[in-house]
Amino acid sequence: MSIVRAETIARMRGAVKAGISGYRFIADMKAMGLSYRRTDMLADWRLEVGAQKKEGLLRYIRRDRYPTTSVMAGLSPKASREFMYKLRYSEVIKPVTKEDWMFVNLMTDVPLTPQMLESEVVRRWGEWEKYRPLALTELQVWSVFKKGVE
Repeated sequence: MSIVRAETIARMRGAVKAGISGYRFIADMKAMGLSYRRTDMLADWRLEVGAQKKEGLLRYIRRDRYPTTSVMAGLSPKASREFMYKLRYSEVIKPVTKEDWMFVNLMTDVPLTPQMLESEVVRRWGEWEKYRPLALTELQVWSVFKKGVE
């Protein structure tokens, strides 16, 4: 079931951007054989819609301030930590265009300011990039997710 759910959530992102309704999406996935419990599918749909609406809002928060719940998207109750932060970065190895940005996720149990987030990613970068440690050229806080936020 976890593979079916992961594939369905991946397709969900495109459906939300295309403006398809949740019920239509569930019917389409059922026809394709990619369905699971309806209440779970609707919960995943609500989380994805909230994430799309609040995508990128953390970058407008001052670097020394904690984000409020108005910029936080919902996080699955099954997540291992309370908060998940999404940061956008680029590396030295290739020229960066708007589409070449990559993302890294950082999960914590305590809220962090954008300044604390950036310093934590820089500190951990050597651990994450063991096989090809590249220098970060630009790092930008992007989104924040929290358990229990709709």
